[in-house]
Amino acid sequence: MHFRIARTTLLRQLSSVAGATQRGGAMPILENVLLNCEGSRLTVKATDLEIELQSVGDVSQAIADGAITVPSKKLIDIVRALPDAGEVTVKLSADKVAITCGKGRYTLSTLPATEFPEAMKVEGAQAIRVEAKALRRVMDRVSVAMAKGDVRTYLNGMLLKATGARLECVASDGHRLAVGEVDLPERVGKDYSAIVPRKGIAEIISLLPQDESAVTIEAGTGQVRVAVGDTILTTRLVAGTFPDFERVIPTGFAGSVSVSAGDLREAVRRAALLAEAKYNSLRLSFTPEGIRLHSKNEGQGSANEDVAAQTTVPTMDFGINHHYLADALDAFIGETACISVRDATTSLLVHAADDKSIRHVVMPMRL
Repeated sequence: MHFRIARTTLLRQLSSVAGATQRGGAMPILENVLLNCEGSRLTVKATDLEIELQSVGDVSQAIADGAITVPSKKLIDIVRALPDAGEVTVKLSADKVAITCGKGRYTLSTLPATEFPEAMKVEGAQAIRVEAKALRRVMDRVSVAMAKGDVRTYLNGMLLKATGARLECVASDGHRLAVGEVDLPERVGKDYSAIVPRKGIAEIISLLPQDESAVTIEAGTGQVRVAVGDTILTTRLVAGTFPDFERVIPTGFAGSVSVSAGDLREAVRRAALLAEAKYNSLRLSFTPEGIRLHSKNEGQGSANEDVAAQTTVPTMDFGINHHYLADALDAFIGETACISVRDATTSLLVHAADDKSIRHVVMPMRL
């Protein structure tokens, strides 16, 4: 293997796949990236066996084809430190890769390409077309509710549910729930439901462009694949059945509050400074003038914040985890948030005042 490539092209490719490498694991090969030069094309691939990222770019000169794996982090560090406008020469000799740029020469150890895991296959796939910007917005605002390291593995990810001309993204950690809906430009051939792991969701969000271009999700029985430009992400799915989330969404409200999401978010942040660290509890008091926030920390002090709002909620007190409320409000910064309330023992429903496509459900805490 021997080729020359623009430093910016190589850095873009390496950065695109870096999220899939594994660090400090039991398999050293998963800490490496696969470099495969065929003709004028260089394919860079990384995997941790859960997700796989692949990026394809053009080399400026192909001297000899070949494939090898090299340590991902060291290679990225080297290429990132090289001159911006430089051209990089990569040459495999015996079991070493030499990287040359200008007067600098660096040598990295390698592992054979034959040891790199086989490419993930997407079986039984159907294509789901969706606008990239809309999907990124929904996934980003829903992902905060995903569990992390929960023994209920089906909560450690996001449910993708395609029905007709609608795609729903759902996440829950057992204490809160977030649901987002995206309209599809064309109906799906058949209903689809799968749980994508949290790492796969994070990589999809970072991969999706923030424009109105359409992307295709290859939705399979055990994997999902998303291709954007020259980068392809494939992720395994989480086994299990996601809970019936629609039963958790409250109805029959006693009233609602319309409030600036940004103003309430800042008030929550300030009041949380004196909340008990063990429970993260915050008292919401709904009043005719709006919302009063109260927190207390024994031995340190207390905080009170009043936020003006339009309300039809009866006077009542509501206990809540301030992190969950803050995360829900983050989804609607710059908008007017609507908080619907039934009673002090039933979950709150938070959404934008003029748009219910993204909804957050937050369970109450005992005061």
